[in-house]
Amino acid sequence: APGEVCEFDWGEVKLTIAGKSRICHMAVFSPTWSDYRYGELYTSQKTESFLDSHVCFFEEAGGVYREMVYDNARVMVARFVGKSEKEPTEALLKLSLYYGFRFRFTNTYQAHEKGHVERSVEYLRRKIFSKCDSFASLAEARAYFQRELSRLNQKCRNNQASAQEMLEKEQNHLLVLPPRYDTARIREARVDRYSTVSVDANHYSVPDHLVGEFVLVKVYPDKVLCYHDQEKIASHQRCLGQAHWQLDINHYLNTLKLKPGALGRSSAFLQMKPELQAIYHKYYQGQEKQYLQLLELVATYSLPKVNQTITMLEKIPTTVNTEKIRLIL
Repeated sequence: APGEVCEFDWGEVKLTIAGKSRICHMAVFSPTWSDYRYGELYTSQKTESFLDSHVCFFEEAGGVYREMVYDNARVMVARFVGKSEKEPTEALLKLSLYYGFRFRFTNTYQAHEKGHVERSVEYLRRKIFSKCDSFASLAEARAYFQRELSRLNQKCRNNQASAQEMLEKEQNHLLVLPPRYDTARIREARVDRYSTVSVDANHYSVPDHLVGEFVLVKVYPDKVLCYHDQEKIASHQRCLGQAHWQLDINHYLNTLKLKPGALGRSSAFLQMKPELQAIYHKYYQGQEKQYLQLLELVATYSLPKVNQTITMLEKIPTTVNTEKIRLIL
């Protein structure tokens, strides 16, 4: 019946992202009545990707299906109880309670029990990524995926209504869509001696006065947020792959004030915006203490305002330094 059943499945696709070969994971949804297809691209099949895909799909559909059908993937099934009973994960249970849908699992090794979405995974991989599989970034690959999905859903089939038109008819039968669900995977982490927290074998910096403390980490598919005493202390773009270090120079100002000579050779400096690096090389080499004070001004007033002030000083026959910039600001 319309609005009754939707199937979900994961699929893999090999893409070239920024010149490197990567396996991306497609979260694919296929309502059985309208034959509409929706999907999202992720770097993993972890809990935050699973939750984010559902929230995005429900917003795309304009409502919630009454029943969702899953296989026995670890992100949905916590453990098997007996031969046929399965215990859902906490993430799936909370999601279903919030949106009000019921769920069921297919039997083990019985993919035909959700054959609608099984065919959709292969169909989307063939129809979309056989034409283009190389992208400058993951964001570009996601944008391309959504454009091609929209084109396929708007295509008329055998002189009948398109999947987009069928979905519009089905929307009146869907459950009401509540406010957006927070899709983060939440964990607690101790700040190491480098003033970073580790998430999936990658390191993300936090303010250096928190070394040894515990912080709350919210992991989203594309970003990592850190909190301490209910206050957000860091925000990073999530890294692809493993063994990467995402460092914010502002998190190390207290440390660098004690050892200012280490500034130009630090990893945090090399990850700064090119505009800030250019200011250092042009005006502040050998004056690291003043440059650290300038970074505090940037954090307070924003980089565009500081750049505008430097441009004003350049028009005057005078030297550029932090005190003059602070005075004008």
